[in-house]
Amino acid sequence: MELPPAWQRPDPLRGLEDIPWAVLSNGAGVDDLLRDAANGEPAINEAACRELVDRLLIDGTVSEASAWAVPFLAEMGASYRVPATTRDRVIFLLAALALAGAGFTDAGRRTRRRWNAAGRELPRRPPDWITQTRYGVAKCAPKVFETLAGAEVACSMALAIAVPEVVPAHVVEVADAIASDDGSPRLLAQAARVARHVVSGEPVTPLLLRTTAQGHPELLRAYRGKGYPPNQPAEVTLQLMGYRYAFLAAYGDQEGVPTTP
Repeated sequence: MELPPAWQRPDPLRGLEDIPWAVLSNGAGVDDLLRDAANGEPAINEAACRELVDRLLIDGTVSEASAWAVPFLAEMGASYRVPATTRDRVIFLLAALALAGAGFTDAGRRTRRRWNAAGRELPRRPPDWITQTRYGVAKCAPKVFETLAGAEVACSMALAIAVPEVVPAHVVEVADAIASDDGSPRLLAQAARVARHVVSGEPVTPLLLRTTAQGHPELLRAYRGKGYPPNQPAEVTLQLMGYRYAFLAAYGDQEGVPTTP
């Protein structure tokens, strides 16, 4: 009997030693963390995953190391050779990286996503690690979706919300199934509804944002308190809300895992 594709994939960390991690911005030691996350004992896996979040998504900010780490994270998320808990965490990290709201410049300063009054995104100071990291996640996400297949899991919804333009039909069907099943966990169903909407490309109305925010006190406080950047498009705000629902569905309020960017 032929093994599933996720078992046939090659070593997820192949080529890791070819990357000059020590000279990349925030890259020193990332290779060792990736190895520990993929191959270590459970306690080592968990510690490495937490450290990867701290290193690659510093207060919602991506760096040169973040962009270079994306292909390896995606291979880990797509490989059954990697422990299941690690796969879930790195898939959430991939989604969080794609939704990052800031990036480091070569001078170590932050350049943030900003929009003008018309909702058009303003240029950022180079190098634009925000765009490069998001592009990398979108490019690699299909292999992760292939592995997830029909799994009704929060990490799948998080990734779909982050890169809706590459979501395959079978993941949309999963989101539909979760959202329409009265027995689905409430927070997971909220994430699935957001995933379904952002993949559809339909406009995001103020009513939809208000309704979505009301599903959790934390999101409602942020929405009412204008906790999102000025002029941020409603579509981006909905993505951040949806990611947070998926995160809460999987981890609750745990620390050390990729929270909303």
